[in-house]
Amino acid sequence: MLSGMRRIFLARAARPGVLLGALVGALVGALASLAGCGRGAPPSGGGDLVARSTVQQVVERGELVVLMEAQFKPFTYKEDGTLKGFDVDLARALAEELGVKVRFEERAWGMLATELLQGNGDLVISGLTATPKRALTAAFSEPYFLTRTIALVGVPGGDAVRAVNDLDAPGRKIVAQGQSTGEVAARKHLPRAELLTFPTEAACVLEVVQGRADAFVYDEWQIREHARLNPGRTRVLDETLSVEPYGIEFRRGDPETAAWLNLTLRTMRLDGRLAALFRKHLPGIAVPAELAPPR
Repeated sequence: MLSGMRRIFLARAARPGVLLGALVGALVGALASLAGCGRGAPPSGGGDLVARSTVQQVVERGELVVLMEAQFKPFTYKEDGTLKGFDVDLARALAEELGVKVRFEERAWGMLATELLQGNGDLVISGLTATPKRALTAAFSEPYFLTRTIALVGVPGGDAVRAVNDLDAPGRKIVAQGQSTGEVAARKHLPRAELLTFPTEAACVLEVVQGRADAFVYDEWQIREHARLNPGRTRVLDETLSVEPYGIEFRRGDPETAAWLNLTLRTMRLDGRLAALFRKHLPGIAVPAELAPPR
């Protein structure tokens, strides 16, 4: 999602397992390292470190406050006024492990990181891609999902577009959600095209559907869904611009919370709960071996 682990390959677009496994291994190691890095010197006492941790404060309070933007189906969205999605169920599973209630606080995508840093929530679970730039101000759990960014191309405006290189040209107009990794991918791979950003995913899709933009760069599942919902006016350009790992965001300098989140995600992988979330919310997407229970 916005510049920001929003991105697993669809079965029909899967990459070789060896390459994906190597990528996941590298990401897990890098993100686990980042998650444990604090801003300054660690507290002098281990007890103080535990008491100050987010996870300990949540247990004492009896409530986990999760920040999310409810406009990123199938991860976070509303149906008949009720929050649903992969990330909603994941947050509930985390709260159950802690033995506490969960409360969801909805925020605009661009405000999630700020709200977390200001202490208005405990975690951000919202289809959020962990990036080195974001890790300068926040920490992330190990990846719980992988995707790739691809493009939704307009019809007939993008009829001549057969590859990403065809979009990287003067006169081409690309749209992306502001502060999303789609924006980052577009700026990196389509530097010669004109790039416009919009605050919501829906606004970007509308630009393509109505012929005002040639393509929208975003996460794969969402791009395919928009193409399905807008046949004859859009199509999928099935070429990878970037690979994106989704992670749970929390405040830096908190190794206790990092260790607890990573252990819980590993446990959910081993006992099959993580794979069950894939099957429930992402039909048609293969669960990679790295996130599936052992056979």
